[in-house]
Amino acid sequence: MQRRAVAVAAALFLVVGALSLGLVLTADAPELNLEDDNVFQENDRFTYGGQTYTVASIEASESSGGGHGGGGGTTYEAVIEWQTESGTQSTSLGQHSTVTLSGDEFFAHFESGEEVVLSADTQQLRQHNYDTEQYHTHTNGLWGVTILSGIVAILLIGIGYMPSRY
Repeated sequence: MQRRAVAVAAALFLVVGALSLGLVLTADAPELNLEDDNVFQENDRFTYGGQTYTVASIEASESSGGGHGGGGGTTYEAVIEWQTESGTQSTSLGQHSTVTLSGDEFFAHFESGEEVVLSADTQQLRQHNYDTEQYHTHTNGLWGVTILSGIVAILLIGIGYMPSRY
């Protein structure tokens, strides 16, 4: 009787672990959906607030190791230039970094190393950052459930099927 109860309990833990693993593997990370009216490529010019800006360069580079989570990733950078009385000014932008153009704040978003989206909707960026943080918190929790369920099932089976001393 004891072995049947252990087998049922272990099966229950394996089902819970499999379901949580299924949720982890099928979950989609939140995406940042921006309007396409502010999409720029290298050497594009645009005017905002009476000032003409030029997207001087857009680069994407792969990094390996280190970083948060131990894995590599793609690093994006765009350089924007403009003319003033004192000469050419420039600023460098990374993924979701902000810049002030003609007194208004914009943030940069890269889908690829070929173009940059500049958006003034910083509330949407904050919401995206919050959603992404929640996604990672939930995913990490589900991984914990998966791992813990597997360990408990193995321990139950091991203890339940130990030879009896009597």
